[in-house]
Amino acid sequence: MSLTKALLLLPYPEYVSFTSGCYCIPAGGSIVLDGRMDSMAVPAARKLQSIISEALHLTLPLSCGTRLTVTAAFSFTHQSELPSQAYEIIVAENGITITYSSPEGAFYAAVTLKQILEQTGRAVPCLHIRDRPDFGARGLMLDISRNKIPKQETLYRIVDLMADLKMNQLQLYIEGAPFAYESFPDVWKLETPISGDEIMLLDTYCRERYIELVPNQNSFGHMEGWLTRPEFNSLAEIPEGFMLPEGMYAADFYPEGLRMRPGTFHTEDPKVLELLGQMYDDLLPYFSSGKFNVGCDETYELGLGKSSPLAGIQGKGAIYLSFLKKIHELVTERGKTMQFWGDIIIQYPELISQLPKDIIAMEWGYSAEHPFEEDTRKFQEAGIPFYVCPGTSSWNSLTGRSDNMLANLRSAAIHGRDHGAIGYLITDWGDFGHWQHLPVSYAGFVYGGALAWNVNANLQADITGYMNQFVFADSSGAIGDLLLDLGNYYKLESGLPRPNDTEMSMLLRSKLDNVRLVEKLTEEHLEQLESYINGIEERLDGISLRCDDGELVLKELSNGIHFIKHAIRLGRIKHQIAHAPDQPDAAALSEQIQDLDILLHHYRLLWTERNRPGGLAQSVSKLLSLRSEYEALLAASSAG
Repeated sequence: MSLTKALLLLPYPEYVSFTSGCYCIPAGGSIVLDGRMDSMAVPAARKLQSIISEALHLTLPLSCGTRLTVTAAFSFTHQSELPSQAYEIIVAENGITITYSSPEGAFYAAVTLKQILEQTGRAVPCLHIRDRPDFGARGLMLDISRNKIPKQETLYRIVDLMADLKMNQLQLYIEGAPFAYESFPDVWKLETPISGDEIMLLDTYCRERYIELVPNQNSFGHMEGWLTRPEFNSLAEIPEGFMLPEGMYAADFYPEGLRMRPGTFHTEDPKVLELLGQMYDDLLPYFSSGKFNVGCDETYELGLGKSSPLAGIQGKGAIYLSFLKKIHELVTERGKTMQFWGDIIIQYPELISQLPKDIIAMEWGYSAEHPFEEDTRKFQEAGIPFYVCPGTSSWNSLTGRSDNMLANLRSAAIHGRDHGAIGYLITDWGDFGHWQHLPVSYAGFVYGGALAWNVNANLQADITGYMNQFVFADSSGAIGDLLLDLGNYYKLESGLPRPNDTEMSMLLRSKLDNVRLVEKLTEEHLEQLESYINGIEERLDGISLRCDDGELVLKELSNGIHFIKHAIRLGRIKHQIAHAPDQPDAAALSEQIQDLDILLHHYRLLWTERNRPGGLAQSVSKLLSLRSEYEALLAASSAG
């Protein structure tokens, strides 16, 4: 196969054309800047200089303006007619020309050249690339609120990957206290939150890579971390907590219903806005971004408690919209453009047109079947700017749900582009303990990043090849396919509809005596799962990664496999309990306790490699509860 056909580019550009010949980069060449606009391209030129040094072991100086005595190996040329963020690259037999209209465009050209040079070396095939993004904003949101708060170096690693994928927005989802609010030290004093100082360092690191660090703090629902505290409990819609309405939870997992802690503000209490204003004043000054995502999703108990009489008169939708507008006032007073999750307002389509026109709706959905086409059309018709926000499908899964993830990301991209979305935000959540390890999410980052740049050119993007070569440096070329296959174990489960989790992850979170989860999960299913996951474990043994965290990645994937294997054995124990509740298998329980101890030991060690210690105890609490149930049942069998 010729080099031109084998060249891997991701995100794949809008237009690529190869011609005959190649250009051999000379050792004595220079990177030449357009003398009139040199300051605009300097960051990209410095980036390219570093790329050349690392990939080719050449040192090419920068030069402003053309001179007969300077050999222009690379030339940056400003062209104002190009769209913002667009660029062109022409490789001819006498040099390489980069054309740009903005600093971002020049930077993205350098990123593309990084991929090319790492594959070609100094002999670059002649080609013409013309490229620009489909979505102006291309982002990633990390959940740092469900126990797992990444270390600073972990965040930097993710930002570097984002930059290579031409992504330009990062959000850290905050509920509770993963941020050190200086006005509320008691809220986070027992945790290890990210500080304002660290946010400023991260903000600078992002800006150097043309990534906007957007503050993200939930402000309406999901306020359990605040409303369960005595000093704030009175601000809750239902201070004592409530039962989640039927249909909003998995009945097989919660056969007696699901009791929720207070999580939604009472909208009519003026102290709520005072609290939010102070939280915003603690958080926002550390971000240079002009945007602010205030959340406001899943306000489950709105209209069911203190505001019930008002809801009877105005309706829940009107109450929601009224409070959203009050939050909007707080945000605009602080000079920010407000983003908010669109899941509640989309239930009241007649109210969408009443939203402030400078607000940005974040249309999220995480199943392959999510109605992005229908929902995005509603925001488009109302003239409300919006993002589409699919997910990595990593959470509640142990090792991902690959096929669902691919379809979800693809659907969001197609319908978002077709209906005028101004942004594409990949979400990576950590529900119920954040048990999945970071590499599980990489395939979603890569495919979502590629689609966000250009939909049509990347529907069939070679994400496994990209992960093999550029993320993990896998000489065997196997880790990409293994990651996707590992994330597809869920397809061998019982087949019951599970829009946001897998049965194996649910088994580990369920009570030991809850056997409803295995009513449809037969021994045949468990045998197929066991055979499948053992096969992937064998494949893992043959992989050698040359990336700097390669050993850690393999340990993380091994631990994820261990989670699944433990859940499979738990499924068998539940089957035994269902058929003979008075005759537990003592030997199986003893082995399961020992196995869980090993799993927990490795999990704790791996957690501390990438993440802060705060939250680890909460993350393993469900597993420790399961261990106690094992012991209690084992003791009962011994007594019998």
